[in-house]
Amino acid sequence: MREACDRITIFISGMDFDGFANDQRTIRAVLYDLVILGEAAKSVSDATRARFPGIPWRQVAGMKDIAAHQYHGIMVDLVWDTASTRVPAVRRELG
Repeated sequence: MREACDRITIFISGMDFDGFANDQRTIRAVLYDLVILGEAAKSVSDATRARFPGIPWRQVAGMKDIAAHQYHGIMVDLVWDTASTRVPAVRRELG
């Protein structure tokens, strides 16, 4: 999970929303790591979840489903918000 968070942070480094929204390669890379992040979150044990109560486990896992199933159009604003604010918060919680 840490590695996926770190990669997402690197992918969007130096970008603003407009730059992100116009960069399909970065969008796709972030989506891929959101899937990895969510899949990892789904397999975390209850004991580990209890050790990191500041992580919104259901939302992290749920974002995987959104990222993986955006067949009819990517919600770029949601992906940007997740990558730029939520992922760094999860990464801080993970230490």
